[in-house]
Order: sequence, then C-alpha cells, then structure tokens
Amino acid sequence: MTTDALILQQISQQNLILQQLVDLLQQKQPLGFSEAPRPRYIYCNRSQSCLWYWLNDAREAMPILQTALTCLVEKLEFKQVERRGKDTWKIHLHVRADRRYILEAGYDSNFSKSLLSALSVITPPQLSQPLTIEVQAADSEEVLFCRVYANGELVFAPWDDSTVWKVVAKRAIANVDAANARRVKTEVQAEQPEFVQSLN
Repeated sequence: MTTDALILQQISQQNLILQQLVDLLQQKQPLGFSEAPRPRYIYCNRSQSCLWYWLNDAREAMPILQTALTCLVEKLEFKQVERRGKDTWKIHLHVRADRRYILEAGYDSNFSKSLLSALSVITPPQLSQPLTIEVQAADSEEVLFCRVYANGELVFAPWDDSTVWKVVAKRAIANVDAANARRVKTEVQAEQPEFVQSLN
C-alpha cells in the first residue's frame, strides 16, 4: 500500500471516529425544559387524511408535512397491540433522528411490505449508516407505500403476491440486528482511549 493510500485510510478512519463522537454528543439530553425522552409513535397510514402523523396528549392526530425521515434504524419488531378495541399485529421500526421515533404500520400493509422488502436487501454496513424513509401515496386513498434510500440511492427491493413474508421479515430483522451490533461495537471502540484500542 502506498504512503498516500495509507494517509487516506487514516484520514477516513479519523473522520469516522469524529462523526461517531458528534453522534454520541448529540444523543445527550440537554439541560433545562424539554420534551420527555420517550419515543414518539409515528402512525404510517392514511386514516387521518395525511400520509403519517403522531398523536398529541389530547389524542389528536398531528399530521407530519414532510414526506421523508432520515434516521438510524435501531430495532425492527412485530407487536400485538390494541387498536379501536381489537387486538391487531403491527410492525414497529425503532429509529433515532432528532429524537427517538417508532414507526407503526399494519403488519400486512403496503407500507410494511415495502419497508420489510428494503430492509431485507440492505447490508448491515449500509444499515449502520443513516437511511431515509419516504412515504408515498398511491392512487387509492387508503394505500401508502414506503421508499427507503441508503447513501442517497433508492433501494430496489420489488415484491409481489408470491413473496414469502416470513423469510423476508426474518432477513430484515437479522440485518437490523447485525447493523446495530456493528454500530454499538464501533461506538464502544470510539469511546475507549487510544492505548486501550491498540490492545484489541
């Protein structure tokens, strides 16, 4: 490896460490009055005449006007929840952006299928970087799709009626888990003093 290549590699590693430090500093809760640090649920459906929304303390729908969220994906799970007096299954995508959010959608909705399909083909190294999740309305008033961008590029992950969703979901969960294990390891290493890192 040439001297220039070594220097570029070292600069790249330093930039990565600096970015991780910035990310860690931004996670800290600021002093003074603020909102509670609990995650905010974002409901990804068109039931409130918008593409996605959250509920305020009075349980009123607060539409989100932006159509995209850039975030770090932390966890993907399926949860049984009570909605309108009935138990139903939902997909929950836990993400970190300006605060923690949980994106919720029906487990078999077009939004969930688009999201799962994309997360199942994105590699863990790509998933450990920020992704952009975009909501997209279909022609039908009830249908909502999801587009996922990694490194600014649309993730191509087609699906159809023959897609085996259990396999796709397991792969998506495994990718998210692997990405988070990788990110946690990198964050822990970044917090260690240089002499400790050299021992590893």
